[in-house]
Amino acid sequence: MRNKLTIIISDINGSKHYTVRQIIKKIFLYLVLAIAVLIVFGIIWIKFLTLKINDIKITKQIYKKQAKELIDKNEILSLKIKNLQNKINLKSEKLEEINDKISDLEASMGLKSDANETTNERINLLQITSLQRKEFLRNIPNGFPVKNRGITSKFGWRINPISHKKEFHAGIDLRAKIGEKIYAPADGIVEFAGYSKRSGYGNLIIIDHNFGFKTLYGHLKKVAVRAGEFVRKGSVIGYTGSTGFSTGPHLHYGIMYIQRFLNPYYFIKWNRKDFNHIFKKVRRVKWQSLIRAIQSQIQPLLHQARK
Repeated sequence: MRNKLTIIISDINGSKHYTVRQIIKKIFLYLVLAIAVLIVFGIIWIKFLTLKINDIKITKQIYKKQAKELIDKNEILSLKIKNLQNKINLKSEKLEEINDKISDLEASMGLKSDANETTNERINLLQITSLQRKEFLRNIPNGFPVKNRGITSKFGWRINPISHKKEFHAGIDLRAKIGEKIYAPADGIVEFAGYSKRSGYGNLIIIDHNFGFKTLYGHLKKVAVRAGEFVRKGSVIGYTGSTGFSTGPHLHYGIMYIQRFLNPYYFIKWNRKDFNHIFKKVRRVKWQSLIRAIQSQIQPLLHQARK
């Protein structure tokens, strides 16, 4: 009988006998099982990692595609922004041109733009309608008060034909025969009508018109209106003559704006056909505010007409 190494393990259940050969077999078996388990686990882990890598690759491709789409969209948006910027630049250039033209028109009409006014508001002031023109010419003196036979003495400094001294002629002398009709150049209230010895104008009429304007008619033969009377544009107010300090029959015609005499020449030439010239020629009048005032006056009429 060969020599064998026997190991005896005792417990409450009894004793067990193991030989070294048996122990080695068991250890080997457990080792094989452990290696097998590790291999199986490794295979499963590798498959799991492979699936994860595939998922990552798919996700990467999706993100890459989305990134490309975003880049394409960004390029399209950049192109649109560039086009819009070009359009804005063109619009800005056109707006500057429009503002320049508006400024030129305002200058030609004697208007001064307000920094707080929009372009539309400035355009509205320039767009004087036929109804607005009618209101202008009805309220503010315009046209010849007598039949046009010419001007015998201009507005400004001159040698007085009677005193032979240099003096300021605050009106114009219109050639006329004795007894010619004198017409009101605009609606107004008669402020004075009668003989004025102190002024030297003889029979004199002064009419107070709207918006600060007054007209003066001197050397009349006869007065046809009374103080306080309302007169319409075109109505007869008197007849030409040569009363007062006068060397012959004519009409002295003067225009005042807020107590200051203006050159009547530009007003007698003012009519619908040549409407805008007055704004450039007569700078003392605040035409811009008058345009607003007349626009506000006729606004109710425009609303009624639209209804």
